[in-house]
Amino acid sequence: MGKRKDIRIGFGEAHLHTFLVFRSVRSSCTNIPKIIMNNGNEMPILGLGTWGATKDDAIIENVEVDEETDIGRTKPNEMDAVVATAIDVGFRHIDTAPLHKNEKEIGIALNKQIQEKKVKRDELFIVSKLWNTFHGPDDVLCGCKKTLENLGLDYLDMYLMHTPMGFKPGDDLFPIEKGSVSFSDADYVCTWQAMEDLVEQGLCKNIGISNFNLKQIARLLKHATIIPQTHQIEAHPFLMQTELISFCKYNDICITAYAPLGSPARPWARKDTENVLLKNSTVLDIARRHEKTPAQILLRYQVQLGHAAIPKSGTCENMQNNINIFEFELRSEDMQNLDSLNYGMRLFKFSGTRNHQYYPFERC
Repeated sequence: MGKRKDIRIGFGEAHLHTFLVFRSVRSSCTNIPKIIMNNGNEMPILGLGTWGATKDDAIIENVEVDEETDIGRTKPNEMDAVVATAIDVGFRHIDTAPLHKNEKEIGIALNKQIQEKKVKRDELFIVSKLWNTFHGPDDVLCGCKKTLENLGLDYLDMYLMHTPMGFKPGDDLFPIEKGSVSFSDADYVCTWQAMEDLVEQGLCKNIGISNFNLKQIARLLKHATIIPQTHQIEAHPFLMQTELISFCKYNDICITAYAPLGSPARPWARKDTENVLLKNSTVLDIARRHEKTPAQILLRYQVQLGHAAIPKSGTCENMQNNINIFEFELRSEDMQNLDSLNYGMRLFKFSGTRNHQYYPFERC
């Protein structure tokens, strides 16, 4: 399951990509369609993002944060209520990571919902990620087992390599030496091959990647036995990585969009750009015409592109709004107007790791 030999390194027709994606989406009992991935397994096209519980990303982004930026952001001890609300509303796809420092809290909340028979384990699609300090092939199993222990689960529905960059192994998320993050020379291809073993062991139903560039994916595919089921990337109208996305779709790798709303709660918001996606005039005009919220428009945009999306939300009202996007459709001119906003504004640059040999983005 999930193995394929006929790896295609190239591009196809854009309209063919769209047809294939929509052909592989079906409705579910929670009214959230599911993407059928390249191994035949299914992933809900809309999920709950849980990033934003800590300020640790400020280290990898090499920015300063203050107390004010923490206001309104979901804390780990609030995850019980957030997860309970998400499940009540209808979410089944929940995304977390060691970097979020909330795996334990999410695990407690999930198991409580299962024990109370609010949801069955096999109805859930739980995603976590292999952090950079576990990139050594001998460390991958340990990283996965640590996440499973934190979540109190026997298996993950999706396990992603968080980035292609390895850090020095240890207990710290960011091993700092002489004021900088200490890197390892672990090759992400070898890391991936160790992740493939996790599928054979039944610890992960699906595996994927996150924050890779096109060349890195092409190199990975040449050595992979299991094709990544998804590539989780920053994607919103200000940053639609068209070439990368086309390449992934051609190779049967579905896209999961993080920060689909422009990540308004990131700690360094307004320090990197004055452009706020949720307040963009084009987005607001489309929202008024459809009598929907700007967030609903942005999520519907991703869905119509055939992408899964994992918006972060901490309130019942926002979750209900976010999930209520499957009974209307953006018109072709709406899609074109949103496409026109693309000017390459990357919100997550991983600036603190720019010197890494496997840094995935253009160095600036």
